[in-house]
Amino acid sequence: MSPFRSVKRGQILVLASLAITLFMGFAALAVDIGFYYSARRSLQTAADAAAISAAVSLRNGGNYTSATQAAVDTAKLDGFTNAQNGVTVTAAQPADSPYNTSNYVQVTVAKAEPTFFLRVLGYSDMNVSASAVSGNENGTGCMYALDPSLSGSISLTGNFTISSSCGIFDESSSSTAFTTSGNGTVNASVIGVVGSGPGYSKSGNVTLTPTPKTGIAPPGDPLAGIAAPSVPSPSLLASIAGSYTVNGNNQTVTVPAGIYAGGISVTGNSAVVTFPAGNYGNNVSIGGNTSSATFNPGQYQNTGGGHSIDISGNATTVFNPGSYTFYGAVSLSGNNNVTLSPGLYLGGISITGNAIVTFQSGTYILGGGGLSVTGNSTLSGTGVTFYNTKNATFAYGPIKLTGNERANFSAPTSGALAGMLFFQDRSVPYSTANGSTVTGNSSSTFDGALYFSTTPLVYTGNSSSSGYTYLVADTITNTGNSTMTVGNNYSSLANGSIIKSSTIYE
Repeated sequence: MSPFRSVKRGQILVLASLAITLFMGFAALAVDIGFYYSARRSLQTAADAAAISAAVSLRNGGNYTSATQAAVDTAKLDGFTNAQNGVTVTAAQPADSPYNTSNYVQVTVAKAEPTFFLRVLGYSDMNVSASAVSGNENGTGCMYALDPSLSGSISLTGNFTISSSCGIFDESSSSTAFTTSGNGTVNASVIGVVGSGPGYSKSGNVTLTPTPKTGIAPPGDPLAGIAAPSVPSPSLLASIAGSYTVNGNNQTVTVPAGIYAGGISVTGNSAVVTFPAGNYGNNVSIGGNTSSATFNPGQYQNTGGGHSIDISGNATTVFNPGSYTFYGAVSLSGNNNVTLSPGLYLGGISITGNAIVTFQSGTYILGGGGLSVTGNSTLSGTGVTFYNTKNATFAYGPIKLTGNERANFSAPTSGALAGMLFFQDRSVPYSTANGSTVTGNSSSTFDGALYFSTTPLVYTGNSSSSGYTYLVADTITNTGNSTMTVGNNYSSLANGSIIKSSTIYE
């Protein structure tokens, strides 16, 4: 045998051994990399879910500390417990544009995964990680009936035309959650109903576009994260003896501050009356054809439990800006032109007749008594919120805008109560007596949220031509001959829609 042939055979054996070793190395690498990618898929699923939870936390008023906790809690549900078995879960504001703002959060879930075949090369584990960026975008819905079980939690009857630029969601599990009857049309971006079998009903000539999607998961209260305003707890002030009365014609009077036991009465013609800053009572009554009455900040009260203010006749009345407390209802009637100021209205506000009432910007806390409007009054207010609650003395009263009034209201565009027009105290129990009615004539507009989370709402109204409306209530009813437009132009709001949804961006 040739010695050269033996050498060749030896080289082939060496090369074959090297090839087998190399092949086994690649096979080992393939196994470990396959395991790596499998682990990363699990981490990515956890990171996606954790990022959405963190974004929801931010959306509900949290910060990055609470967002981190939300991410940690969610990752744990997916089997990745922070600080255990080599797992770390972090959440922070993204570093990269365009997501490096406080509306976004980046969550990273990492774990040191053990290797198998790569150990022979000195790699006992590999650090596997996955990240996701989530943020808050304008929600698709603007009408939510929150009751979990009632039939007809959304009820539309009569000759109705409802045009909604956004979604309608009925959260009742009833098989007849969404009921319609009469001659009507509903057009919305989406109609979702929790109930099924079928979940909705049509009686008469009714068209629903699109066809409701039933059996959906309950979206929940979309405004649950908005904090209610604080409510002061004032005390009645002591009275002094006597009363203060103005009558006759063409008088100019500055009323001395005081809580008179017999009250304050102004009547006559062409009187000009000024109330300097201070405290007044018991009951201030403005009547006759008073030319003007000017009020300044202070506490206006009635120790007898009646109205704190009664304005009737034809006066032009202005409440100058400042801090007001009304201990007793404010009653406006007749043909008055009244400009009200934000403050605490214990006993509520009552408006009848043909009054013209302007609500200056700010928060009106209705501490019992609610807001009652009847007749042909004209109401307006820009940047206003009505927070409807109760107190130990004055029982809860609903919002009742009925009759043929013209109402043009818009909510604040920024701040803690941005977008909130009517805000019902969440502790008020459900009852039909506690239900609110917000209706107006065809020129009425309501830009903002009508939020009655635990009580029924009857609504007929519109958004302004370039505005928006949210209807969020335990139940929502529309009756009669009505045309209702629900807009979704949130450009006036500093942070866009106050109803947000969270999605994955990266």
